[in-house]
Amino acid sequence: MGELSRYPFGERMQAMTPVPFQQVPLTPVPDRLTVWRASTPWQTVRSMLGLVIVCFFISQIAVLIVAGYIDGDMNGTVGPLDPFFTFLGGICLSPFLLLFFYLRRPKLTHTVQAYPADQGAQMHALSGGMVVKSPQPTNVQHHLFRSTAPLEMPRPFHLWMLFVFGVGVSTVCLLPLTIYGANALTLMLALAVVLPAWLIGFATPVFAWWSITSRHLGIHASRRDAEWMLAAGMLSTVPAIVINSVISPILVALVGLDAFTSGTLGEGLILFVSAPVGEELSKALAVMALSHLIVSPKHGFYVGSTVGLGFALLENASYISMALASDYSSITYFFTASLRGLSSIPGHAMWTGLSGYAIGCWLGRGNALPTLSGTSYLSEDADARWVLYDKQGRAVPQDSWSNMPSQAVVKLLGRHRQHAWPMPTTLGAGLGLAIAGHALWNGSSWGVGMLLSGSDTVLAVLLQLGWLVVMVFALWVCILRWLPTIVLSVQE
Repeated sequence: MGELSRYPFGERMQAMTPVPFQQVPLTPVPDRLTVWRASTPWQTVRSMLGLVIVCFFISQIAVLIVAGYIDGDMNGTVGPLDPFFTFLGGICLSPFLLLFFYLRRPKLTHTVQAYPADQGAQMHALSGGMVVKSPQPTNVQHHLFRSTAPLEMPRPFHLWMLFVFGVGVSTVCLLPLTIYGANALTLMLALAVVLPAWLIGFATPVFAWWSITSRHLGIHASRRDAEWMLAAGMLSTVPAIVINSVISPILVALVGLDAFTSGTLGEGLILFVSAPVGEELSKALAVMALSHLIVSPKHGFYVGSTVGLGFALLENASYISMALASDYSSITYFFTASLRGLSSIPGHAMWTGLSGYAIGCWLGRGNALPTLSGTSYLSEDADARWVLYDKQGRAVPQDSWSNMPSQAVVKLLGRHRQHAWPMPTTLGAGLGLAIAGHALWNGSSWGVGMLLSGSDTVLAVLLQLGWLVVMVFALWVCILRWLPTIVLSVQE
């Protein structure tokens, strides 16, 4: 033992003198606190991707629970009551709800600050087993508070490049399955890209549009609040699906129409009446639930557009899934991902943004809605100044956190300012415009499809694609007419 430890046999080892520790309790957050944190712009994307999968299952299972009470066999007529259907749906829904609340639990920030002090100590013991050691005497303070870190998003250019490259590569890899049919090689190639193709196809354009609105509209939001906006949009799909899949088919059946047969007026009523009304009402209610985040009509538009993007995120996941499972998966996937990325996704953001702007005007007139924010159940947020740094330790520019719109957006919208349209300032007008725009999109697409349903020629397909191009152009005309009023007008 003595030889192994290099001490002569029989020599007594000297005990080390224990270093005194100064116990440091948690203290309240000071009025002005600077917090340094590593910049992680892709972390928001990763966390929301996990949440969207959970919300996808929540929305699908919740429909079964409601259907068990109203239409147990889901055939478009009232009854029979199926309590087992509802009970089984509740059992399946429970773990996803628990996982949702676990993922959305409040994030806490623990800050430790040391100040030189002649009467201080060099060793400080903090709660949780943490020890702070300094080369000179210091006083240490540490605080625990809910994270108010600013929303960080990857640059829109990077997201769009990922979308274009990902959709292109996925389409090429799926093309052999479409041309040569199923064999060992084509199936292996398709299976290798199907999951990345699904994730890139449905999520990347939503995050790209979210990055544009967050970086360029001049809205400064914390990551926690912005993620709740997107999550609220995803959850708003639950009442929308219940309305479109359970309630509306029953109402359509009461007037003698069939909502489940393709190419019928009953199907059309679901598409251009039920879907616009149910979806826009559901999204507007989600915006109202976030009324504590709306301090101006412009903020109302941002909250509404983000809720719309959350709704589109979940809806897009379903459409891309169906495209990948279709017979001509490569072609269907390419057109579905491309057209929805440029039309339906910004369309949802714009229509719900109209409702959000009107809600912001309504709140600005002194109205209020009940909310948990500011009650005894929630503590006040810390007045913290966040400084983000990159991998090299350099501070990240804070241009994207500005309360002023970016110069690029000001220059773009300045060209359209003289043709700008007024925004709706009442709840009825905002919701009515949102429903009308949504109904026009769905109804015209359905109508053109019905007119060309009897023709299988290439000309019919080209005419349908041509009409979609016209609708996309009309949508962007509306966006460029309304945005100058939203972004460039003076907000109180």
